[in-house]
Amino acid sequence: MSKAIINDYKRSGLPESKWPKKNASGGRGKGIHTRKAHKAVIRYMQQGLSKNEAWKRTMGGMGKHAIKPSHRRTT
Repeated sequence: MSKAIINDYKRSGLPESKWPKKNASGGRGKGIHTRKAHKAVIRYMQQGLSKNEAWKRTMGGMGKHAIKPSHRRTT
């Protein structure tokens, strides 16, 4: 996950437990979602929704545009 996305989470005021999980290399998340998708999730979580509900709504609304092209399914 890019530093810009991490900064978005920091500026949002959400507790660190709501951020993407840390991976073995010390980074956060897998880096498959776009910055626009992360911003949408942050907005939903600031409104009081859970992380899972926020991602469900974001993926439902944005569809393939929420996933970076290199991580999309080809079929």
